[in-house]
Amino acid sequence: MRRPQLFGKTLFVDFLMSNVAVLLSLVLLIDFSHKQKEKKQEQQSHLATDGLYAVVMTWPDGSDDDVDLYVRDPLGQIAFFQGRDAGLMHLENDDLGSRSDTLTTAGGTVKVDKNEERVIIRGAVPGEYVVNAQMYSKRSPGPTPVTVKLYRLSGNDTEVKSVTRTLLHDGDESTAFRFSLDQGGDVTGYNDLRMSLVGPAANAPQQPQGGMSVPGGF
Repeated sequence: MRRPQLFGKTLFVDFLMSNVAVLLSLVLLIDFSHKQKEKKQEQQSHLATDGLYAVVMTWPDGSDDDVDLYVRDPLGQIAFFQGRDAGLMHLENDDLGSRSDTLTTAGGTVKVDKNEERVIIRGAVPGEYVVNAQMYSKRSPGPTPVTVKLYRLSGNDTEVKSVTRTLLHDGDESTAFRFSLDQGGDVTGYNDLRMSLVGPAANAPQQPQGGMSVPGGF
């Protein structure tokens, strides 16, 4: 005589699937909560740069050359190492080359192997900006390639211009590029006409640098 089944096969399978569904829901809920927590922590720890544009100049890491960044706004104000705040522009760091990248402390030596200067443009003054690089002190042998980039900081940082110039000796100065902003803070064009921003030569007539005016529209 067969023993009567308390649960039918179908009922047992339904019961098992229900438990699996509940467990899967709990796993998905825990995973979602974990991701939301990580996202919230990331948002809280993110520090946005206060500005519309950044002009960033770099030269080879480990180079002992002292290169300086100059940015002139449409009103003629210049942000550089002796005037780090000029109008709505600010030079964040005066990098002296590799000799300024090492700090000796009681706990040992701290080294930042990066040569970089950057000027933040916090507000849009309509008109033309001029961006120059100058070799303040040539200490490393050979030519020094210097890369200057323009970033738009609205939303995700976006590179809109990049130029590399070569500096050869003390006092060597080069115009990386010029760019123009409209009333809304948009780039309307750029060119590479040369203009000195250092010392008495800053008021000298503009000189061609082998380029031409190019319409923009970033």
